[in-house]
Amino acid sequence: MDQPGSEPRPEARTRPYRVALKRLLRIPLAVFGLVVIVVVLISAVFAPWVAPHDPQAMDADRMLEGPSLRHPLGTDRMGRDTLSRLIYGSQVALIVSVGAVSFGVILGTPLGLFSAFFRGWTDEIIMRVMDALVSFPSIILAVGMIAVLGSTLINVIVAIGLANIPWIARVVRSQALSVRELDYVTSARAIGASGWRIVLKHIWPNCAAPVIVQGTLGMAYAILVEASLSFIGIGIQPPTPTWGNMLQYGFGLLDRSPILSIAPGMAIFVMVLAFNFVGDALRDVLDPRLRGIIQ
Repeated sequence: MDQPGSEPRPEARTRPYRVALKRLLRIPLAVFGLVVIVVVLISAVFAPWVAPHDPQAMDADRMLEGPSLRHPLGTDRMGRDTLSRLIYGSQVALIVSVGAVSFGVILGTPLGLFSAFFRGWTDEIIMRVMDALVSFPSIILAVGMIAVLGSTLINVIVAIGLANIPWIARVVRSQALSVRELDYVTSARAIGASGWRIVLKHIWPNCAAPVIVQGTLGMAYAILVEASLSFIGIGIQPPTPTWGNMLQYGFGLLDRSPILSIAPGMAIFVMVLAFNFVGDALRDVLDPRLRGIIQ
């Protein structure tokens, strides 16, 4: 405890997000994950300048060529550069993961907040609907949605995002149930604060940390689901390159050019691993018991 007149600790004078970032950067696996995510993000954003070739350009003289200086990851059966297609495929992976998680958070967060705060029949109805969604495996739910809506980019995002809603809602509800019983929420009720003000001003800020963690882990899962959908042929369709359809394309050529499967497979593996590392680290850094972080 600081003595009267003493200087506050440096960490206490630092903004909470800066404290969280410093703690995050002390975790080696989190740093590895952040580096991977930043590199992939930069590659995706600047793909037209980073990619060495046009991902759709075909070269009949260089079909199924092995790795070389001109084509570091070789070419496919149409002579297209594998590295360029991998870089452009990262755009789809990030767009789908961010879009699906955002969709889940935008819809799941208010459902969880209202369920926890208002309780009663509101809680029962919302949670029974969430239970019904959870009862379907995410990949099956996504397949059903795409079968009905079609396999466009937006529909893939909506299909994967729909599977995220119950998980976000449950996380928010669990956190909000404990927060709503705290003294400052009781005081807000006592002075006549409206339900909306209590939810938005007092409960939601203390639920943000677990949502960030769940969202980060959800991005990893969204990449896996999108790749799975593309692999079985109902995701985003060629000629748009995605890691999933690249993996499916190379699967039939394992004996002649294994790099066509290894490259997208490793990209999926490393990216999912990176998001999981960051998500696990954020869970530690944003632990509700670290009150200087979340308040």
